[in-house]
Amino acid sequence: MQQLPLLLPGLFVAWGSLLAFPMSSSMPSLPPPMEPQILQLLVTMVFHDTTRAADTQGTALLGNVPTHAMDCGTRPIRFHQPWARQGLSSKQWGDLEKAIHLYLVLITQTIVSVVQGTGASFPFVIQILTGCEILPNGTSYSFYQSTRDRHSLVRFNLDTGEWVAAPGDEMAQQVRRSFSQDRGTSNRLRFLLQNTCVAEILSFAYYGKGALKRQERLVAVVFAQQPPIAPELPQLLICRVTGSYPRPIRVTWLWDGEEVTPGPGLNSSDLLPNADLTYQLRIVLAIDPGAGHSYACRVEHSSLGHQGLIVYWGPEGHWAVGLAVGIAVSLLAAAGLAAVLWWMRHRSTWSEQRNSMGL
Repeated sequence: MQQLPLLLPGLFVAWGSLLAFPMSSSMPSLPPPMEPQILQLLVTMVFHDTTRAADTQGTALLGNVPTHAMDCGTRPIRFHQPWARQGLSSKQWGDLEKAIHLYLVLITQTIVSVVQGTGASFPFVIQILTGCEILPNGTSYSFYQSTRDRHSLVRFNLDTGEWVAAPGDEMAQQVRRSFSQDRGTSNRLRFLLQNTCVAEILSFAYYGKGALKRQERLVAVVFAQQPPIAPELPQLLICRVTGSYPRPIRVTWLWDGEEVTPGPGLNSSDLLPNADLTYQLRIVLAIDPGAGHSYACRVEHSSLGHQGLIVYWGPEGHWAVGLAVGIAVSLLAAAGLAAVLWWMRHRSTWSEQRNSMGL
């Protein structure tokens, strides 16, 4: 998320048209959340040239839970969660879709005009992050920032109501001047970020409280893999974690009990979604199998409590059960493990038969 900042007042102003929509009368007055809650709008705009509109996609997230998405080319808002459409009527969502589409078109035209005036080259990507967070004590803060090709462009200072441009960037200066000229839009944006956004957090958190409290107990597996075409290369230990929810998770390798720091011998995948809306990732450690060290994969996740999970890999390639839930299984030993389990199951049956026969 660090790479997704802000530059679309229009998008958030459109989202903020919720201000004109009364909340459901069945929803009670809501107290501050027990835990910090954050609502974010993530927007990506790809500008190819001056002859066509930017390819624009937006996603809304409550915490780490995707709630809504919108493709500017198709216009309709997509609901990632069944409860995400509650709080507004179908007509109100339709009006909001039209408003967002209109503002995206207007902002696209503004950016293209600025680019033509500064001589900046196409193509480029603008990314936006905007939203707000409310804390258990009732206080809140809002944010609005943008980047072009991952470099800071402009941000909105909520304390002063001023636009701030990245230093030394002519395009950023032009965008700042363009946005600053419309004080009415800036003031409305400020109000929407500091007030309407907070109301939306409470609304979505109310209707989605079941999903937001969901916990899925993950499974962690450790196995070894030898590069097939170059056996002289280091052995790879792979820790695969899947079925985790909610999204935040920390997975590390321990070498003789000490955490392995980032380096060329350590590689991690991105956190990827599963079909059941849980997550998975894998982290790979290159080792010298003959060095006699011990290794373990440590998993920290809310579903595991404070204890966490440690899955061991011994110096001889033996597996062990972790502290909470999970088993470290070598792919090379998987067949043998299955045979052991089969034998143990049938041994009980054989013993009963022998006893019944008086043997």
